[in-house]
Amino acid sequence: MSDPVALRVRFVTADLPQLSEDEVAAQEDEASSFDHEDVVGVAVDEDGTYRLESSSFFVPLAIGDLVRAERAADGELQVVDVVAPCDAVLTIFAPDANASPEAITGLMRIWEATGAGHSERGGPFVATVWPDMPMDAVAAQLNADQAAGRGEWILAAEPHERRREAQDEIAFELG
Repeated sequence: MSDPVALRVRFVTADLPQLSEDEVAAQEDEASSFDHEDVVGVAVDEDGTYRLESSSFFVPLAIGDLVRAERAADGELQVVDVVAPCDAVLTIFAPDANASPEAITGLMRIWEATGAGHSERGGPFVATVWPDMPMDAVAAQLNADQAAGRGEWILAAEPHERRREAQDEIAFELG
């Protein structure tokens, strides 16, 4: 097994309206940190296929998904294809902003005890993969947590929703 590496996931960005050069430069500076996210992957072959070791918090890519990456002009590895999603539901949940770190960790442990494979925190969100659980069971758990005031269920993506053809928010061409 290879060492974990950073893989850049570029986002599709909206075209900027007609602005002056100064306005465009100011917006590009502001947006530069929002045009991509780094996830972690481990090479599984010599052809650039990686198994994700972290989930994305902005696009539907989950721990366990297989992606292909190539070196961009700046030398960074960039995701250029989704080879195969893992057989798990990915969810993003925004815990109550007033919840303590211990309460959020406790919620993640409850999910793991009820079937979640792995949960990870990123900013105000928790990304969780739910292997071997049907979507209705995942939805029941997260709906109950939301109804109890523990936070807000933001996203659920089943494997078919993480295939290449469903990924309209990822810029797969090298940048």
